[in-house]
Amino acid sequence: MLNYTLRRLMAIVPTLLILIIICFYIMRLAPGGPFTSERALPDSVMKNVLERYGMDEPLHVQLWTYIKNIVLYFDFGPSFSQKDRTVNDVIAQGFPVTLTYGFWSAVFVLTTGIPLGIVAALKHNSFWDYVMTGLAIFSQIFPNFVLAPLMVLLFTLALGWLPGGGWNGGHWSYVIMPAVALGTSYMASIARLTRGSLLEVLNSPFIRTARAKGLPERTILIRHALKPALLPALTYMSSVFVYMITGSVFIDVFFSTGGIGQDFISGAYSRDYSIILGLAILYCVLTFTLNLLVDLLYAWIDPKVRSNL
Repeated sequence: MLNYTLRRLMAIVPTLLILIIICFYIMRLAPGGPFTSERALPDSVMKNVLERYGMDEPLHVQLWTYIKNIVLYFDFGPSFSQKDRTVNDVIAQGFPVTLTYGFWSAVFVLTTGIPLGIVAALKHNSFWDYVMTGLAIFSQIFPNFVLAPLMVLLFTLALGWLPGGGWNGGHWSYVIMPAVALGTSYMASIARLTRGSLLEVLNSPFIRTARAKGLPERTILIRHALKPALLPALTYMSSVFVYMITGSVFIDVFFSTGGIGQDFISGAYSRDYSIILGLAILYCVLTFTLNLLVDLLYAWIDPKVRSNL
């Protein structure tokens, strides 16, 4: 297991380096730049600005300097659009906010989607199966940009139970609606995956053998069926959690949480290369880390996978 983890970590380094190089050059292929505006700056001013940020040098020199600063100093450079702020400052301020409600959104998805799928599988083709499946499908038709305004209308304007925006240090009342709005559609997918996977496992030969030996259904479910049935849900959640962080732009904007989604949008509009590239690297690292954790969970749950590592 340790050797496998080390091999995966070693493979992350060149992959991340290739991604940085590709993103660095792709952003500079588009016409314009972070200092381009409708009213062109005088040549002398533009020259000083480019020299100030090291953008007067050849691209390969800029790339080498950027990678060197990341490796040696963990410095993603200054922001071109936000004065007196670095990309490190932007990430340090916004990422904990987005990670907080993204984490609680994942908890909401797992604690609601998996039980719904288990109940639907155990009550296959019964009234409860239809109810749980219908509830999952109904929740999937409400993406976050539809559900978020509806929740504000109901719980803020009509009932006055929850605040309609802000963050307030991550108080639970400010986290509930962003987390639920972000995770509801994914909860439906988890429920359907769990239901289908558990039905397949319950019809497997080793489950029939366990029943033939007289084991109680509760023991069969918990000790033999549940672990392999959750493998597809774990695989799905590894990519979903990253998308909850990267795809939370609407949640950040609509609820004014102060997360990194707003910074990503403003950086894209202003062609702030440093912010876009810094957040892209952050998302890549998060993706690699979660995929590695899911693979290790796979090995812990499934002995067949563990024996092949």
